Amino acid sequence: MLPANYKQYATRDTSPISPYQHLLKRIKRQEFDADVPEEPPDPCDFGTGAPNLDMCTWLIPPNAPPRSRWRLGMGELSAWVGGPRADHTTSDRQGGYVFYETSYQEDSHQPVVPTLPKPSHQFVGGARPLPQGAGGSSVDLSEDPGVIDSALFISRNLSRTGPMGYCLSFFYIMDGLSADRLIIHLRDMETFENASLWEVREGQEGSWTKGELAYTYDGFHLIIFEAVTKSTNDPARPFRGHFALDDMVFQKMGSPDLDNCFGHCTFEGGFCGWTNDVEDDFDWELGRSSKSFLTGPSRDFSSYNRDEQTGGYAFIDASFPRRPGDKARLLSPNFLATGDNNPVCMKFATHMFGNGVGTLRVMKRVPGDEAPDRVIWEVSGESGNKWYRAQVSVSSATSYQLVFEGIVGTNSLGNIAIDSVSFVPGTCTITPQTAAKNSGDCTFEEDSCGWTNALPIDALDDFDWARQYSYSTSGPTTDHTKGTKEGYYMNLLSNPQAPQRGGTRAWLISPLFSATGRTRCLSLYYFMYERSIDPAGPSLGSLRVHVKSAAGEAGGRITTLWRLHNHQGQRWQTARTPVVMGTERAAPSSPYQIIIEGIWGDGRVGVIALDDISFFDGDCSSHPLKATAVIGECSFDRSLCDWKNNTETPPPLQELGAHRQATKFTKHELVNQEGLTWRLASIISRPANLQDHTFRAPTGYVFFDIFNQATAQHPVLRSPDFAASQNDASCLSFWFAPFGRGEATALSVFRNELQPPEGEEEQRLLIWKLATKKFDTSRPDWTYGQVSVATLTAYRIEFEGEATDGGFALDDVTFYDGNCQTRPERATVEPPPSEKF
Repeated sequence: MLPANYKQYATRDTSPISPYQHLLKRIKRQEFDADVPEEPPDPCDFGTGAPNLDMCTWLIPPNAPPRSRWRLGMGELSAWVGGPRADHTTSDRQGGYVFYETSYQEDSHQPVVPTLPKPSHQFVGGARPLPQGAGGSSVDLSEDPGVIDSALFISRNLSRTGPMGYCLSFFYIMDGLSADRLIIHLRDMETFENASLWEVREGQEGSWTKGELAYTYDGFHLIIFEAVTKSTNDPARPFRGHFALDDMVFQKMGSPDLDNCFGHCTFEGGFCGWTNDVEDDFDWELGRSSKSFLTGPSRDFSSYNRDEQTGGYAFIDASFPRRPGDKARLLSPNFLATGDNNPVCMKFATHMFGNGVGTLRVMKRVPGDEAPDRVIWEVSGESGNKWYRAQVSVSSATSYQLVFEGIVGTNSLGNIAIDSVSFVPGTCTITPQTAAKNSGDCTFEEDSCGWTNALPIDALDDFDWARQYSYSTSGPTTDHTKGTKEGYYMNLLSNPQAPQRGGTRAWLISPLFSATGRTRCLSLYYFMYERSIDPAGPSLGSLRVHVKSAAGEAGGRITTLWRLHNHQGQRWQTARTPVVMGTERAAPSSPYQIIIEGIWGDGRVGVIALDDISFFDGDCSSHPLKATAVIGECSFDRSLCDWKNNTETPPPLQELGAHRQATKFTKHELVNQEGLTWRLASIISRPANLQDHTFRAPTGYVFFDIFNQATAQHPVLRSPDFAASQNDASCLSFWFAPFGRGEATALSVFRNELQPPEGEEEQRLLIWKLATKKFDTSRPDWTYGQVSVATLTAYRIEFEGEATDGGFALDDVTFYDGNCQTRPERATVEPPPSEKF
C-alpha cells in the first residue's frame, strides 16, 4: 500500500517494516513533539576541507552495516577510500560530498557469502535478496539470486508541503560496475509506508548530474535516498564503484527565488508557470474529479485507485459550448536551449476516456520564429478509463516553449486530462508507442515499430535480428526498457544452416524518413558481451549504424555513422550519433533510412543486442567517442568504401600482343592481369588463405598479388579527398600483411597535396615505406602500421605497391587526431624540413 497524499510517480511499494524502523520512530518522537518548522531544510553542500565536512541535517542509520553506509568524503581522499575526485560545489579536491562505496569482495579464506533470512517483504535499506531480473547482468541469477546491499541517506522530518509542493534539487554521481541504481523514497511518518518517487539506473560516465523532484504531500514525512548495489553473485560486484550526492536544496514551488524544477507541475496549487494561450478557442482548467461517469478521470494520477484525499490535474472540458475541432493550448514557460548533446526527457501522465475523445499533442514552439509549432508527440482517440505514463525527448539549439494542445473530438464525451509533468536529463523513447508517428522511436515492447529485417531476395545480409525477451542464454537476461526478463529487445541471431564464419551480418532497417533540413541525433542502448576471449584476442563482432539515401542524386548511397567492435561490457550502455550524409556531414536532403548492422566475428561466444531507439533534434557528438565513424576509414568488408584503384589502366587484353595474328590467353595470364590492381579478397581468390583482420573471416580485406613480372608493377589505392583541418596532423592507422617470394616487394604510403602553390604541380610526398625483407612471407600475418599525416592543407592518401613476384594485403584503415610515431619503425621516411610537424 502506498502512503496517502503524496504526488509524483509512484513506482514501487515497500513494507512498513524496515531494518531502521526504530531510528525512524525516534526521528518521529524527536520532531513531532517539537514545533516542526514550515520552511524546508536549509541547503547542504557538505562543507570544505576535512575539519569542516558536515552532513547538515541529513542522517545515516546508526545500525547500518559497514558496507551499507554513506560517508563524508572529498576528492583528496577518493583514491584511498573512494568517491569522485572533486565535489560539485567548487569542483575542488577539498570540497565535501557524501558517497557510498559499492564494491564487495568475498574473503577467499571464508567463501561464505553473507546473507539474511529470506523475508516475505522487500527492504528499504540494508541487505536484501535481488529481485528477479534486476541489475542488467547477463548472468542467470534465477536460482541463486545472491544478496544486494543498499545504503540509506535520510532527511530530517519534513512538514506538510502545501498545495504548491517542494522542489528537491541535488547533484549525483553513479559510477563503476558494481553500482546499480539510485532511488528516492517518501516515507509517511504516521504509517511508515513508503513510495518510490524517483529512480535512475545509469550514470553519466562518472560526471555530476543534476536531479530534480517536485512533489506535494499532506503529512509529516521523510525523503530517503537509497543507493542499491549489484548482487553479490554478479561478477561486477567486486569492482570498485560509488554513488555520491552534493548540493542538496529544498525549495518551495512557486516561490519568487525558485531556480530549480523549472516546468515541473502537479497541478494542485496552480499551473506552475504554464499559461493558457490567448489565441486558441478555449482554456485548460484545474480539476479534482470528473462530473460525468462517461468521460474524464475520477481523481488525479497519483491517487487513482487509492483512497487519498489530495490531488489535482489539468484538463479540457469538451461539453457545451465546445464544438468538434476546438483547440485549447497550455504553454510552458520559456526553456533555455538544451544544446546538441543535452536533450531532456519530458514525462507526464495522460487520461483520455470517453467515446468523443479527440487529440492530445505536445508541440515545440520557438518564440519569435514564424514557423508553425512542431508536433513531437500525439495521441488520438479513447485510451480507456486509466491514467497512462507518457514521455518524449526534447532538444533545441535556441530557447523554446512546449505546448499541450487538446482538440475536442466528435462529441461532448471527450475530456482530456494531464498530470505530473516533470523533466529529467537525457533522451528517452517516445511513450506510448502510438504517439511516435513514424518517428523511428521504439522500445520493442509491443512490436518492431516499422523497423524490419532485410528481405532475403535482396541478398543484403546473411541472417536476421530477432525481437525477443530473455528466455535463454542467447541474449541479455533483462531488457533495458523495463530492466526485467519480460521486457523485449532486438537480439542478433545467426543462421545455423549457414557456415559459422566471421563477417556474417544482419541488417535492421528503419522506416523511410522524410528530409526536414534539420540534423537529427539517433540514440540507442547496446549490449555487446563476449563470454570467453580467444587467445588470439576479442572476436565478438561489430555493431554499426549507417544512413542510406533513398532518392535523388545520392540514391542508394550509404554513409557509416557509428561503429563499435567486440566486447564492451556485461551491461546495457548508451550510444549516440548524428544522422548526416557524406563527407560534408550535412543533414539528409532527400528521404532516407537508418541501417543498424550487426556482424558476427569468428568467436560468436556472446551477445550483441540493442534496445530503446530514439531520435531528437541536434547535431550531437558521437558517444562513446571511440565509436565515431571516421571519414576515409574502411574495413573492406564488402566494398572499397570511398577508396579507388588509381593504377594506370592497362591496355585491353585484345591489344596485348597485337603483333600476333591469333592470341589465346590462359587463365594464369588473366589472373596475372587482375593482379595489377588492388581488389577485394574472395573465397576463390585470396593470398595464402589469409583471413581478414577485422573478423577473422575468409574475406573482408583488399590486396594486390603480382607474380612472374619482368619489371616491377606499382598498383595504387587512392583515398577520398580530405579537406584541410585546424589540427596540425592526423594519424593514419592500418593493418598490412606481406606475402610472396620476391624480396623487392614493398608497400609505400604517399600524401598528395591537392592545392599546391599556384604554378606548381600536385605534390606527392612519400611518408611511409616498408619492404618485405626480413619478413616471413610464406605464412602471411597481419602487422600494425601507422604514420602521421599533415592536415593543414587539403590532401589525399595513396597506398602504392611495388612487386615483381609478391604482394600486400591491407585492412582496417582509419585515422586518429594528432601526431603519432611511425610504426613499424623501419618504415620511417625522413620528411623534408617543410613537412615536419
